[in-house]
Amino acid sequence: MAFWDTSALLKLYVREPDSERFSQMMRISADYPSISQLTLAEMHRAFWAKAFARVISKQRAETTYREFRADAEAAVFEVIPFDRDVQQEFERVVAICYRARPAVPIRTLDGLLLASALIARTAELVSTDSRMRTGGALLGLCILPDRLR
Repeated sequence: MAFWDTSALLKLYVREPDSERFSQMMRISADYPSISQLTLAEMHRAFWAKAFARVISKQRAETTYREFRADAEAAVFEVIPFDRDVQQEFERVVAICYRARPAVPIRTLDGLLLASALIARTAELVSTDSRMRTGGALLGLCILPDRLR
């Protein structure tokens, strides 16, 4: 089971140059991907950011978010709840990342998502975000795709 970061998950819903690569990864996966409960909010913001940048229309931002939420409610993804376990793991993740040499200066949401991935006991992190990828590798996760184009 792979944990999907918002940066990769968004490519399944909004056409980007490498969207097909991520769609293929999702199709060949034997397990349901996991996401954080926080991803539900982050995807909403991401769709609106795409509309603000005029990549998609405002109407499309709304309908695509509803489509994503329907997928989440239909259990297309395993949603890892934000709870005390994630909060405690987050504290450990932040300490590991900032104590590393060189330090990995993750942001709050990055740390919470990485903590969610670890709580889900996933071995793989699907992300295009450089901080997430670096933090995930430091925490022992296999980073996918192995190379970004």
